[in-house]
Amino acid sequence: MKNKIIEHIPHSSLKLPRIFKKQRKLISNEEINNFNYAMTDLLTDKLFSFRKWTHVRAKISRIVCDSEKFLDDKQEIMSKFGMGAIYTKTNKGIIMLYPSEEYKKKIIKNFYMPHHQKLDRVVSRNLTKHKTILVDCHSFSKEIIMTRDDKSKLPDICIGINEFYSSQKLLDFTTDYFKSFGFNVSINNPYSGSMIPDFLLNQNKDNFYSIMLEINRDLYFPNIEAIHLQDKNYKECNECDINNEKINNKYNKNKIKYYKYKKIIIKSEKFKKIKEIIYNYLNFISKMEDL
Repeated sequence: MKNKIIEHIPHSSLKLPRIFKKQRKLISNEEINNFNYAMTDLLTDKLFSFRKWTHVRAKISRIVCDSEKFLDDKQEIMSKFGMGAIYTKTNKGIIMLYPSEEYKKKIIKNFYMPHHQKLDRVVSRNLTKHKTILVDCHSFSKEIIMTRDDKSKLPDICIGINEFYSSQKLLDFTTDYFKSFGFNVSINNPYSGSMIPDFLLNQNKDNFYSIMLEINRDLYFPNIEAIHLQDKNYKECNECDINNEKINNKYNKNKIKYYKYKKIIIKSEKFKKIKEIIYNYLNFISKMEDL
């Protein structure tokens, strides 16, 4: 293997830690849950994680701590929407909470910094021996796109690059590879850039490359409602208990279906097809020469 592949999976978790649950919110639990479900890159931990390569995954939901954002709001463009490293607003611009300084410090200490420290360790360890390609693994859905008015023309695959940590050969191959399957591919649109470890920021390393893959959720995520209707053994419930939380609203019914059908989704032909395409892509770029 010529190049070391590191899969960075920052937005796959739905977990809301206790410190967030205890924080006073300005919106209902239903709105929090709707927001969390919409913003999560559902099942990307299953779609991208392969034993053959190293992966670094965030442990909690991005709506609590978004490890891909700059801590300094002056550097983070999304902070003006209340969606910096620590979210204060929903994707609809509704104020979710006013975090105290103590709360922010705990989130940074317990979640943000450990994630970045782990990523730095993994990348630095591999750079001493290999050319290293960090693949920033994401998915998106039209419900959360904030940069386009016409959401009917979203790409199937969005490739994100940072010019200081990119390779034209890698970009051309990635574009052509996904187009060969008939996918509509865009570059840095609707999302742009790719994750760079803190210790490499503003340093142009010849043996480090980063590329982001944003997969349109429609490509791999079957219609849960359709699966639900086909399941004769499923009984709708008005009140259930998942993760020790009483739930009885539309979002949480969808969440029940998501957890109930998670294994079915992963085993679906739609999911397996995209997973195989991603696996082969990673395998190809791990063997590329002269990046």
